[in-house]
Amino acid sequence: MYIFEEEIQRGATAEPEMAAAAEQSVALCASNSRISITTYCTVLDIFRNRLYDIWPIVDVEHMKAQLRARDNDPTTYALAAALCAATLAQIRLWLTPAPCPDNLSVTAEDFAKECLRIRLETYHHQEASLQALVTSIFLHMYYANRDQITPATISLREAITYADLMHLCHTSPSDSTRSKQWQMELRCYWILFVTERTFCIQHDLPITLNRTPNLPEIERNTSQGDLYAGFCALVQLFLHVQRPLVLPASSGKAIEAPEMYSKTNISDIQRRIQVDRPRLDLTSEIQFIDILTTSAWVRSLLWQYSASRFMLSSSTSIEPLSFDYPLAIAKDYLESLSQVSIESMRSHGYGMEIKLLQIANSVLDVVLCMPKFLNHQTCHIGPLDAVITIEHLLSQVGGVKSDRLSVLHQRLSQMPSSITMPLMLEYPEEEMLCESTTEPQC
Repeated sequence: MYIFEEEIQRGATAEPEMAAAAEQSVALCASNSRISITTYCTVLDIFRNRLYDIWPIVDVEHMKAQLRARDNDPTTYALAAALCAATLAQIRLWLTPAPCPDNLSVTAEDFAKECLRIRLETYHHQEASLQALVTSIFLHMYYANRDQITPATISLREAITYADLMHLCHTSPSDSTRSKQWQMELRCYWILFVTERTFCIQHDLPITLNRTPNLPEIERNTSQGDLYAGFCALVQLFLHVQRPLVLPASSGKAIEAPEMYSKTNISDIQRRIQVDRPRLDLTSEIQFIDILTTSAWVRSLLWQYSASRFMLSSSTSIEPLSFDYPLAIAKDYLESLSQVSIESMRSHGYGMEIKLLQIANSVLDVVLCMPKFLNHQTCHIGPLDAVITIEHLLSQVGGVKSDRLSVLHQRLSQMPSSITMPLMLEYPEEEMLCESTTEPQC
């Protein structure tokens, strides 16, 4: 009896302690992750070194400090896990000469599952926050790199919803609001603006984020100023194309939309996009490639738009409305790539593959419609020379099992038998072997 009464008393005393412990376990649930903080930090360093110029929306050192803190917030772990998943999916470590850093033994999928588990346990939908928004952006990039279009679209729409609920980019900044927080919010909106337009154009989806992002004055004399300068240049490429581009080749449907660009509009936009490209010494190499490739991609899309609406000519004085303009785009683009490394191209993941494929597709469109175009050369670069060079770049960026590379090979196989095709690239057995799995354990 004494023991029983003692247990009752002990239980009564322990009840508030148990309640406090339960609350603490919810707050610290993320720290019980199967993934160690050391592993998180390893991937965060990869992100800082190779991808921060693309996604400048996370302070890596601050995040490391938060992860190591005793009173860590599970939403920080969710964001870190999403960032690590997107990083590993984007840079395709298995394509590099030194495939895996020390102590890295988890996959992008492991990080994505960890992010989703933490979000489910902490009821992330209850409140809109910048952390939740950025987490959704990185989940979108993870899914997009895995060609999982439905979850990629849902994650992107979720991020846009958070931005709407937080009223991002709806106020004009004053000097007092030019804080670090405002700068971060602005960059998040830029990322959303560029990401949605890129993704929706690629997959024939409606664009919902219509508000133009603010582009504030930027100090050019600091490394951060240079970073922002490059990012502003990328945003401006999309500002020139505010109305949708209808792509009959990708939708397979007849065009019923009213004409939205005149010949003058097309010529003016093409000129602006081509001229606004920055010099390599004004941006990082990774940003330079992003701007360069996006410029060529949008120019190629605009040419396809023109071909579907206007009568093109081989003798027009308006170069963007000429038959051979896709070759001029490809030539201009490939010549500019002579200054950059393949690692910087690979940092852009699946988006780089899709843009490369589009540039090659527009050249092949002309070849299929006008076989005589094969004899046309610009500075010793013929149409198939350009396509084969892009094929090689695709294999290096996405690997020999890239879906985009397969699509390009299918298009090349459709060339008329009367056209003599150069041999397509043959890949060494070692490269085929290293891609025997899409995401190997390290």
